[in-house]
Amino acid sequence: MNSALDRIEAAMDRIAHAAQRARQARLDAAGQTAQLEVRHEILREKVGEALSTLDVLIARAQQS
Repeated sequence: MNSALDRIEAAMDRIAHAAQRARQARLDAAGQTAQLEVRHEILREKVGEALSTLDVLIARAQQS
């Protein structure tokens, strides 16, 4: 009987550890996603600025 209870307890420990690892993996993925979203927004701003600069340069070239 004790052996069965020991196996059940060991299984419960493995399940708890697996659940903790899964939670940590979700947190890590969420953090990585947030970092990518910030990088994406920064790149969008830089590209927008570059396009605005190009528009000004093209407009000046057309006026000359």
